[in-house]
Amino acid sequence: MIFSSVLFLAVSALFANVGLAQVAGTHTDLPRWCGKAYEPGSPSFDPTGESIPPPASPSQLLYVQVEPRYSIYVGSEITGSFIVDATLSKYFGSKYESLINGIPKLQELLFSIYVKGSVLPLVVNSVQVNSTDNLFDFPLHLLGSPQLEPYSITLSGVSLDGLQKFSATTEIFYLPEKSTGSVTKIDNLNGGLLFRGAGTNNEFQSVLPYGFYGDYSGYFEVNNSNVQAYYDQGFNVVHLVTSFVDGPLAPTLDYLDEIGLKFIYDMRGSFMNLTSVAYQVPLVKDYDSFLIYYTGDEPDGWEYALNSTTLAYNLITSLDKYHPVSLVLNCQDFYYEDYAAGADIVLQDTYPIGINATYSIPFDTYCNFTHGDCGCDNCVGSLFDVSNRLDDLATYQEWLGEWRKPLWSVLQAFDGEGYWQRLPTDLETWVMALLSFNHGAKGITSWIYPSTNALDAAHGAIAKVVTKAPVEGFLTGAQPVKVNVEGLESLDIAYWSVGSQIMAIVASASYVDLRVDVTVELPFAVRAIESSPWGNVTWELVNGNLHTQGLAALATSIIILQT
Repeated sequence: MIFSSVLFLAVSALFANVGLAQVAGTHTDLPRWCGKAYEPGSPSFDPTGESIPPPASPSQLLYVQVEPRYSIYVGSEITGSFIVDATLSKYFGSKYESLINGIPKLQELLFSIYVKGSVLPLVVNSVQVNSTDNLFDFPLHLLGSPQLEPYSITLSGVSLDGLQKFSATTEIFYLPEKSTGSVTKIDNLNGGLLFRGAGTNNEFQSVLPYGFYGDYSGYFEVNNSNVQAYYDQGFNVVHLVTSFVDGPLAPTLDYLDEIGLKFIYDMRGSFMNLTSVAYQVPLVKDYDSFLIYYTGDEPDGWEYALNSTTLAYNLITSLDKYHPVSLVLNCQDFYYEDYAAGADIVLQDTYPIGINATYSIPFDTYCNFTHGDCGCDNCVGSLFDVSNRLDDLATYQEWLGEWRKPLWSVLQAFDGEGYWQRLPTDLETWVMALLSFNHGAKGITSWIYPSTNALDAAHGAIAKVVTKAPVEGFLTGAQPVKVNVEGLESLDIAYWSVGSQIMAIVASASYVDLRVDVTVELPFAVRAIESSPWGNVTWELVNGNLHTQGLAALATSIIILQT
């Protein structure tokens, strides 16, 4: 983002006045972005804050984790579920002996799951070593009565031969029923959201959010017909760039409730003022169309205090346990652990279109890993910058040893500010969107609406497909599995498996037509192509694999398959 030294000093004063601590990076007297000085003549130095993998163990480790299937349960629900992973890791867990006296041991683990204070197990079962995503149901009433505080959970187990013990802990929220407004929960298995509120008939329904950050004062506040026009384009969520402290907001939110358009509540300008946060949460939490909170807008770029997002998160979740908290990170790798600690959902806003990745035009100076701001931190100006950033954030989260957090993408739908010399095309927009889904994104909110008529329409076209059946069910109901096509590095392919059906997404980042036969070899036999909800690629089955004769530049395709 473009900004001035004066603005840098003003922002610095803001979080200093709030009494926050833990300053990010070094050379804090200099204007910096992502920890790097960016003015001409400023020094080059290590920005610090890089994520590093934990020390690797010299021996194989067994890492057992237990996590509730959903981030919260409410009083009207009857059945809960735990996810149990038993992975072989080089970073986390306890030593695992796969051989006993030279004989392979049985690869099965017996376990019980208890709630603190009870001798009655919630679950008694077993899992295979090096397996993940094992689901085990239990009656929620065994936890006790619904309450605002979490229940403490312990998993205890032993190898089938009885020689090795293991354990894991977690917490589960079993909340009192909410009688007013919406409820949003995270699916800890697949990373999607379940929403109960406007338009769901009081039932939890999966949702794949696709929409825009919205210009409120200049567009959406003007009249409700602008809100309706946005909704009619196919978007199911809007991120209004405003808050209750900026002026009247209730009339617009009332209209969102009326039409069933979900919204993200933005506290970018006030999340470090905890008094203001405490004022705003009660005003927003009971709207029927309220989806999630949003606090830090690129806190890593601005180098806000490292504990700023966590302080806001702790306060918000003490006042409202029924909605997740999100934020967006702009840097490739600048104190990820600290800033991401303040969110349930992490967004990334990589903007690679029309940049000069090595020279900052606004500041007339160079960019590299230790200096400069070129509008896209450590990017190369490729469509793959978007998917690479998602992969990076997933890796940092894995290195923490914590349960994975859902990731979303913020796509570029603008130009200017000195960094971005042109707008994305509609084809580039669709490639960036499908790259995001292929690399695990569970939502997309692009910057900023209204864009051009062409880009608004391009986003609306794909939103109408990915937010509805059958595509939405795959994106929220499973995790993507990557597929490589040898010799065609410009192709990005993934598939999702739900029941007997498979959905495959193909995105070509090549700016020239691929005039070769393309065969996608899947690790299973495909019986039939059921439908192609998106794209103009003609696919056929050859020996159980997907095949097409060439691909147009920047082609995108979604295919539903029967196995």
